[in-house]
Amino acid sequence: MHLLGSVVFNLMLATGAYAVFMAIAHLRRPENPRYLSAARSSLELHLIAVTLATTLLLYMLVSADFSIVYVAEHVNLQLPLFYRFTSLWAGQAGSMLWWNFLVVIFSYFAVRHMRRAEPALEGYMIAILMSLSLFFTAIGCFSPGSDPFRVFQDGEKLFAHAEGRGLNPLLQHWAMIIHPPILYFGYVAFAVPFAIAMSALLSGKAQTAWLKYVRRWTLFSWFFLGVGILLGGKWAYEELGWGGYWAWDPVENASLMPWLTATAFLHSIIVQERRGMLKVWNMVLVSISFIMTVVGTALTRSGVVQSVHAFAQSNLGWFFLGFIVITMAFCIYAIVKRYDLLKSAQPIESLMSREVGFLFNNVLLLASLFIIFFGTMYPTISEWISGHRESVTAEWFNKFMGPMGIVILFLTGLGPLLAWRVTTWSTLARNARYPFVALLITGTFAFFIVGGINAQWNSARIMAIITFAIAAFVIAGALEEWLRAALSRFRYTREFFLVALAMTLLQNKRRFLGYMVHIALAILFSGFAGLAFGTEARLILNPGEAQSFAGYTIHVENYEEKMIHTDTANKADRAPLYGTRMVTIAVYRDNRLIGRDTTEIRTYPMYNSREGGYTDSQNTSEPAIISTFLTDVYVQLGGDEKGKLVMQLWINPLVRWVWAGFAFFVVMGLVLLLPIGEGKVFKLGWLRFSVTPERALQG
Repeated sequence: MHLLGSVVFNLMLATGAYAVFMAIAHLRRPENPRYLSAARSSLELHLIAVTLATTLLLYMLVSADFSIVYVAEHVNLQLPLFYRFTSLWAGQAGSMLWWNFLVVIFSYFAVRHMRRAEPALEGYMIAILMSLSLFFTAIGCFSPGSDPFRVFQDGEKLFAHAEGRGLNPLLQHWAMIIHPPILYFGYVAFAVPFAIAMSALLSGKAQTAWLKYVRRWTLFSWFFLGVGILLGGKWAYEELGWGGYWAWDPVENASLMPWLTATAFLHSIIVQERRGMLKVWNMVLVSISFIMTVVGTALTRSGVVQSVHAFAQSNLGWFFLGFIVITMAFCIYAIVKRYDLLKSAQPIESLMSREVGFLFNNVLLLASLFIIFFGTMYPTISEWISGHRESVTAEWFNKFMGPMGIVILFLTGLGPLLAWRVTTWSTLARNARYPFVALLITGTFAFFIVGGINAQWNSARIMAIITFAIAAFVIAGALEEWLRAALSRFRYTREFFLVALAMTLLQNKRRFLGYMVHIALAILFSGFAGLAFGTEARLILNPGEAQSFAGYTIHVENYEEKMIHTDTANKADRAPLYGTRMVTIAVYRDNRLIGRDTTEIRTYPMYNSREGGYTDSQNTSEPAIISTFLTDVYVQLGGDEKGKLVMQLWINPLVRWVWAGFAFFVVMGLVLLLPIGEGKVFKLGWLRFSVTPERALQG
């Protein structure tokens, strides 16, 4: 089977290279249709080859073919079937093949669509997208550690486990089943808007027509990146046992950086569509966003940075560095060559305008990108310069990104209140009066609910109060715009007001669902700010004992140690899955039980053929989380001391707000992406109504 996999990989290399060659030949001699036809056929053959390679690797993982190095390192005989599927993206070689598979799938559908919509761009898109796929294919062919079909060499199998090493226990979690593929969707999909933008630029058709195609693909990428980032936070909170969900880890940062630039790009193209401005800026943003997705992939795959998420050291860093340099040179060349096409149609008329607000917001997002990139790469840079690896802490990131995030959140609420071209002070005051009242009321209420003047204030808590106030400003402004538009529709159509509210969202999805996403981000920021009021403690207790902290009583109800085995009918065939030290925790407040949960330390044994037994192991943490609307009580078993249990305790305010904002972001983002509404007529019993009020009927 591995021979077939190797043959398919070589076929991938040949078809990818031929597609690039034929596409370039078509661009040089567009009068000859055979070149473009050959490029299309090669793209289709390449898709078949990549799909076959991915299917083969999945089959080997499911069937536990331990002759393959990748399978032996990520599967064992006790691993459930669905986790064997997830092993596809659990390691370097498999994840690179999965990356490549998604690139080709997205490329195929994007090229087919643009063939009908903008046929002049097809040749450029095939050349760009197939070059990207060819790069990942070449890595799999020429980098031994990235070959998913590599077999054990003579003597090498002695270092493998007889039953397979198995999937990292940290990855055996529901969020990690869907988090990596969703994140990959976001990473990979941004290749399409990059290819469309560069194709439009190089073909001399860099007008506004290409923006509508780029926008939907960018929204797709941006949405899945955001969902993937938040799912990763959910996994970290429930699996790592350290009391938090974001630690400014290099791999966390790798996914955040392209999301920031994609956010800037989505706002910036509105200005180009509306006012014919910021064309150069948009080409720079789409280029940086794509390059950041490649940088993020390099950070996780090459071992350049050290992270709990990253893979081991490899030689891929130089491959990626070369590709990134070539891509940057290509982008600069394209922008410089077609610079005349990117001149703004009209100048900025006033600093008090929506377009300037968008521009300033984009500058802050790019500044955030620079801060995060510098902090992420600083350990590597310091090692290159001094030979000593030095790291920056989460406090360093918070010192810069806290104030930056507050200003960005404020501009998120201010932007919709500004008019295009020129905004007078009287217009701004009229538009901002209700949001500003909400800001004052929320800020004052939060100040006194925390403790007022006598509270123990620090910079983090002050910024948290400001964040609550600005979040209220954002939410009030978005709701006011939505309600005003819904009332106008209600007066015109006389339909039910709830129907008018819903139809208003669909009547102008980009505007009003964009406002809903702003509300989701305001809720998320409020949840983030809540951690400024959190606290932690280290409790030492015996089973049956209780201790109070920060108004809560932690009672250790039970403690047990046991071994969990595989569930098979024949007891003789059962094998150890993991050993657990489990503590049952009950949490009380004001003598009232608010929740009960268990915290564990699990030890996963792995069979070592050299020692002839289960001599290797890995520990994981399973925290107890008792969650309420305002606070999470987070308890993790930390071991023992002098015969007593050590319990690490965190009181985390407003974490549930983070997950609520996450859920709202998912719902609004999906409605924004899906073709819901857009002039379609809806029926509900005897009611009949449409998205556009001109066709709204009742009765």
